[in-house]
Parts: sequence; C-alpha cells; structure tokens
Amino acid sequence: MTEIFIKLAENKITPNSFYVLNCIKENIIPNSYVNGNLETKKLINDNWLNKNLTLTNKSIIFVTEINSYFKSNKKKTSKTLLGVDFLDKIQEYVEIFPNKKLSSGKYARVNPKNLEVAFRWFFENYNYDWSIVIAATEKYVDEFSIRNFEFMRTAQYFIRKQGIDKTYESDLANYCDIIINGSDEEQVYFKERIV
Repeated sequence: MTEIFIKLAENKITPNSFYVLNCIKENIIPNSYVNGNLETKKLINDNWLNKNLTLTNKSIIFVTEINSYFKSNKKKTSKTLLGVDFLDKIQEYVEIFPNKKLSSGKYARVNPKNLEVAFRWFFENYNYDWSIVIAATEKYVDEFSIRNFEFMRTAQYFIRKQGIDKTYESDLANYCDIIINGSDEEQVYFKERIV
C-alpha cells in the first residue's frame, strides 16, 4: 500500500484526485464526501483531465498502473497452463528421448513428475502448443541421434536450464522457433576432407 502512496506523491496527485480519476474511468459518480468540482478543476489544471472531463493519455496509463496493484494473482493450475491431458503429453515427450545414459553421466529421460514444473515455467513464458513442442523435441533428438547422443541435454534441461546468471534458457523454445519459422541451413551429416 505504501508503494501506491509513494506513486501518488511522485506524480503530485492526491488520493482524492486519484479517486475522481478512477471514478471517471469507471463511469461512477464520486461519493459526496469528496468535492468532485474542486478535484476536477485541479486535475484539468495539472493535465490529468481534458476540459470535457475525459482522461488524458497520461492519466489512463497512471490509473491502469495503480489499479494493477490491486489485481489478485490467482495461481494457475497445471491443467490451465498445460492442458487437460498434460500428463499424457509429458509422457509422450519423455518417450521421445532415448532410454540411456548420456555422456554427461545423466539419463536422457527424466521422471515425468519432475518435468511438470519445468513445463509450467515453459508454458508461462512461451506461447507454443504441444504439437510444436513434440515436433521440436523429435527434431532435437533426431539431430543428436546421428552423433550417438553426444552432448545432448536431458529431457529436463532441454526445456529449461539455469545459467550462471540465474536466468533460464530454453533450447526447446529455440527448436520450437525453428519448427515454426523453418531453418535455412541444411543438415550436413558427412564432410569430405580434402588434403
């Protein structure tokens, strides 16, 4: 709540003036305890309101910003984020990876329950559907199968991997882009060495 009062003070607007702005935005008649005429004159002089008592661009942005503090963030369920059949989709995803240990010493496949958290992060940050995710994963695994899965990421790290700077990167998102936009480069499986 303190942040809101600081924002109001920084913008030189009183709580009563903000109340009147919000009432105008929502088409509500202000309460009689607030002197609407006095507040609107002040708001017009400070360029928060136009002379026809409509909000200026700066007041629309400001009211929206302040109102965003009051929106409740409902936690999205896995079914909401990942779809009703997400457990089947995660299992399908896992089965694309080889059932073997990688050169890193970790198994390529990961327990599907561990992947739920990673996929929740993925679908909150990227706007792809399961068909693209599956196609991108198949492309990734196919590319590494030619090199006997050397340096391939695990099923979990393919979705997201935390970097040194504590941010996440997603090879899956990169491969989804390739699936959607196509790739200009051809895969070269054999190289001829000329001496």
